[in-house]
Amino acid sequence: MASNQFKKISANKADATEVRRHNWSVMMPFIRFGVGALQLIGHTLIHIVKQLPGLRDEKPKRKSRNVIRVK
Repeated sequence: MASNQFKKISANKADATEVRRHNWSVMMPFIRFGVGALQLIGHTLIHIVKQLPGLRDEKPKRKSRNVIRVK
């Protein structure tokens, strides 16, 4: 950001749009890093869960419907 715009902002003579634009340009790299980090963590967790044995293979056992009558 140019120094004249910084002086303008610090002297409280700047428009709100200029301040928002400045804040967005400063925060944009941090936002991109945060989104990328969350994507990386999400993909890693998905791969870990897929590699765990038995979670997808187990099916609940059915109860038998056969009735044994004792006389």
